[in-house]
Amino acid sequence: MIEPFRLRNREIDNPPPMTPGKSLKLLAFAIMAVGIILGVILALEMRRSPSTAASKSATPSAAEVTPADLHAFGTAPISASGDMQRINEALDDLSSSKDAETSSRILAKLRAYLLTLPKAAASRLIEQFLDQKKDGATKLEFAIEKNGFLSGAPTLRVFLMDLLAKIDPQAGAQYALQILSTPGSPDEWAISLRNYALGGDASATQSLLEEKLEEMLSNGAWRANPSVGYLEAFDAAVYTHDTALTPNLSHLIGDNRNPAVAHAAFLALDRLVLSDPAAVLTQLQSQPDLMAGHEQTRADYFARADASDSRQKALLEGYLLDPNRTQQELNAFAGIYPNQNYMISNNLLTQSDTPTYTQVVARDREALTTVQGWMGDPRFQALQPQLQTLNNRLTTLLQQAPTAQQGN
Repeated sequence: MIEPFRLRNREIDNPPPMTPGKSLKLLAFAIMAVGIILGVILALEMRRSPSTAASKSATPSAAEVTPADLHAFGTAPISASGDMQRINEALDDLSSSKDAETSSRILAKLRAYLLTLPKAAASRLIEQFLDQKKDGATKLEFAIEKNGFLSGAPTLRVFLMDLLAKIDPQAGAQYALQILSTPGSPDEWAISLRNYALGGDASATQSLLEEKLEEMLSNGAWRANPSVGYLEAFDAAVYTHDTALTPNLSHLIGDNRNPAVAHAAFLALDRLVLSDPAAVLTQLQSQPDLMAGHEQTRADYFARADASDSRQKALLEGYLLDPNRTQQELNAFAGIYPNQNYMISNNLLTQSDTPTYTQVVARDREALTTVQGWMGDPRFQALQPQLQTLNNRLTTLLQQAPTAQQGN
């Protein structure tokens, strides 16, 4: 309404020649027109709802909004069609995006907007868009932050599922059940496993995650051409302590045609050994065929055993005294026990904990005491070369420990 008023002013500023009577009439008309226009403007301002005015003045720009602002603007008006248009516009922008940096800005702007909506409105809007089955690639890699949420999503749908769980964990869990009901996208399944773990029914979480992860790992098409999300989903086995997956993971470790899946399986089983050593090592000892052809990897796992725990020490001794153990595998064990190599990574559900320097030294000292005890045990007579190697290595490490500690 303001722009026509400005045009009228310019017309009055440069009037054509006119008679005095005509001038007075036009002047009166102009004054009346100005009054009418100002009245319309005032009326429109009064019709604006207080919540709308407040939200426009209080809502920061997209670049200023963070997840901490999630509930700060809960009075924002809900307009289903207008809000859905924001997501559709982001989808259109992603289709024309030329690079990951541009896509990141598009998604950041959409995230900022959705976080200004009330919790119920934002979650409902995301679900409605997901129900339409529309999607767009982002040119971003599937990447995880330290808190388990994504710093990069390969598609708009994955981005929205990740955001849904952050906004409303219960809604994210419920929608996860819908995604996990059909084998659609491995990346969406990976996010849905996490979303259900975060907000699902506690009594059903364990069994459902185990069932769906096993189904995921058994999907030949997904396994043959694994996405990053598919590989990250292995973390669910660690989260659920699903030692029943040990045979499956062992089989995947042996898949030399698929190194990415083999490595993901190796890491998952290694972390299961760390979290449930007695259970997993019992399986590996009682089922030697599980690691056939990968005996050095088995040595790495058994070198995780903590000899200060009586059950783990018994398992370790049974492993070392097994007459089927080859010299090559025993040498591999002697070169790493106690295995204190740790993989640091951001995971969907679990944290990667590492011991302190003091704990590392204490475990080396405990291992040396155990090895020296074996050296004097007649049962270990055939293993003297390996035990001597272990004794020398651990003695050297412990002699260097005070110097290394001072250096740190």
